Amino acid sequence: MLRTDHYPFCWGCSLGTGGLEFEWRAVSDTALEAEYVVAERYGGPPGMAHGGIVSALLDEACSQVVRPTLSPAVTARLEVRFLAPVPVEEPVRIAAEVVAAEERRATAEATIQEATGLLLAHARAELVVVRPEHFLATERGRARGLDWLPR
Repeated sequence: MLRTDHYPFCWGCSLGTGGLEFEWRAVSDTALEAEYVVAERYGGPPGMAHGGIVSALLDEACSQVVRPTLSPAVTARLEVRFLAPVPVEEPVRIAAEVVAAEERRATAEATIQEATGLLLAHARAELVVVRPEHFLATERGRARGLDWLPR
């Protein structure tokens, strides 16, 4: 399993935060995948994941797949297509790959599929490198400092 957590308090990628808590597998130098079960507490309609959590899953997948080539980076744009309901309490496959990369920008796409291969959701994200000072823009950010950034 590939661990891609970069900041110990990140709801999206770190373990023990009560967040998404992925365990990724590298498929190639530019692709990741994970099996994931959306907890019922993230439900919307009965038996279905809330659209916000689906978007968060896809955003995190796109963010993580670009980390080896673009870090630290943040999502500048995220387009999500909801194609079919994402079930709660059932395993789904989340996959992401880098589709374009430049020095300070990258584009990634991510999908969520059910076990049969049915495509449930798709996202395309544009990510940009940010200056370290970006993370010091708030009082809490300044209190955390920059020791967590990759060197």
